[in-house]
Amino acid sequence: MNISYFKTFLTVVEKKSFSEAAKALKLSQPAISFQIQSIEKEYGQTLLDRSGVRVQLTEAGKIFYNYAKQILKLNRVLSESIDELQGVVRGHLVLGASTIPGEYIVPKILGQFIRKFPDVEPALEISDTAEILKKIEEHEIDIGFVGAPPEPNNLQIEKFVTDDLILILPPNHPLASKESVTIEEILREPFILREIGSGTRKTIEETLEKHGLSLENLNEIMDLGSTQAVLTGVEAGLGISIISKCAAEKALVLGTLKTVPFKNIDFFRDLYLVFDKRRFLTRTQKEFIKFALGK
Repeated sequence: MNISYFKTFLTVVEKKSFSEAAKALKLSQPAISFQIQSIEKEYGQTLLDRSGVRVQLTEAGKIFYNYAKQILKLNRVLSESIDELQGVVRGHLVLGASTIPGEYIVPKILGQFIRKFPDVEPALEISDTAEILKKIEEHEIDIGFVGAPPEPNNLQIEKFVTDDLILILPPNHPLASKESVTIEEILREPFILREIGSGTRKTIEETLEKHGLSLENLNEIMDLGSTQAVLTGVEAGLGISIISKCAAEKALVLGTLKTVPFKNIDFFRDLYLVFDKRRFLTRTQKEFIKFALGK
């Protein structure tokens, strides 16, 4: 059995569609169908229910799916172990990151790394911190980047960068012309927050608490589910906010937003690189960790 067929099977299951799997794998739909039929013929079972709008796993398919994932994972580890003996930096590198590092920081580092090691095939998943940590422990992700230090347990935790949070406001806002602002001035303004569970929201809350304040002291008018939504809301004049500096850079350059420094208060948090220290690290993973940490 060609091991690439297993990847095809997993892709069909994840996309729930032969046509979507064909697009993702850059294969023709007849080629996808042939591979799935070959697997089903080999094992003498119908693995996929094609009767509905979306493809579903049969009971036999659920068993096959779990083993196919393990087979592909072991095949990748085998290839990487052989590369390790040869001192080669190539192969798959599966990263995961929470929103801010995943959207604004890691892609830049990854791009520089790939220019140095063009034979590396990277993948980057963006999700919340809890999901990234779970997938690291289950070895579905090699290295993660998160905005809050997890419980150590079996994880190696390295400080990655410091993420500065800044005040953003519309260019025509009354505070935009000031040299600096106090937190008391901010409390009077309509304020847009990230949703509960956001790392940015948590940092704002913890910083306010250090100064004897809480989120309730803010004149919150709404909370939004993404950094981009907050940027758009402030650009539209709905209110002001505090977000990661790296997320606001483009809007500041374009002039659609302004920032004014705070007086006597700083909002910042550390971002962390995380991996399972019990796991065998390939040469590629070791090189990326060193590269990301600037070692």
